[in-house]
Amino acid sequence: MRDMASECCLSVTKYFLFLFNLIFFLLGLSVLGLGFSIIFSESSLLIPDPPYLSKFLYTLLLFISGSVTMLLGFFGSLGALKEIRCMLAVYFIMLTVLLAAQTIVTVLFFTQRSAFENSLESHVTEIIKSFEKNDSSLQHFQKSLEFVQREAQCCGWNGKNDWKEFPCSCLYINATVNATFQSSDICPCPRSSNYTCAVYEKNCREIIKNWLDGNLMIILGVVLALALVEICGTILSMCLYNWVSMDYSMTFY
Repeated sequence: MRDMASECCLSVTKYFLFLFNLIFFLLGLSVLGLGFSIIFSESSLLIPDPPYLSKFLYTLLLFISGSVTMLLGFFGSLGALKEIRCMLAVYFIMLTVLLAAQTIVTVLFFTQRSAFENSLESHVTEIIKSFEKNDSSLQHFQKSLEFVQREAQCCGWNGKNDWKEFPCSCLYINATVNATFQSSDICPCPRSSNYTCAVYEKNCREIIKNWLDGNLMIILGVVLALALVEICGTILSMCLYNWVSMDYSMTFY
C-alpha cells in the first residue's frame, strides 16, 4: 500500500510526464509542418543535392522525426496516465534512440553546411547558364530561380552581371528611373512599350543565404526544444517506471 507521500509524488510525476508529452506532441506537429512547408515552397527547388545525400533527405528526416515524436507523445501520455510499466520502458528506450538520432542528424547538417553552400552556388550558376543554352531539362529550376528573383527583387547570384540577357524576373516593371540606374539597365517591357523596366541591383546570394540561415535557425531551435523535452521525458519516465507497481490489474480502469 502506497503511503500518502508516495502517492503525491507519483501523481506529480505522472502529470508532469503527461504535460511534457503534450508539448512533445505539439512540437512534433510543428516539425512535420516545417517539412511540408519546405517541400511545397517553390524556392526549395533551388536547393541542390548535398554531397552523399539525396535532395529531400533532410525534409524526409523532418517528416520521420515529426511523426515519431507525435506518436511518442501519444504513447508516453497513455503509459503515464494508465501507469503501464512495460509501455513506460519501451517509451524510454524509443525516446533515447530518437534523441541520439536527432543529435547525429543535427551535427551532420551543420558540419556539411559549407559544402552545401558551395554546391548551391554551383547549382544556381548552372541554372543561369541553362537560360542562355535554352536547356529545357532544368525548366523547373529556372522557374524557381525566376520566382526567387521576382519575390526577393534581386538579379543574378553575384549580381545582374551574371546575366548576358536579363530575364523578365530581373526587371523592375514600371519603376521610377533615378540616378542609381544606368541607361544600359533600362529595358523595354516585353508586353508593352508604354512602360520601362529597371534591373534590380541586389544580388540573390545574400538573400538566399539569409533565407537558408533563417530556416536553419528555425530547424535548430525546434530540434533543441525537442531535445530538452526528450531529456525531461526520459528522466520522468524512469522515475514513474520505478514508482509504478507491477500490479497491472489496477491500471485499466
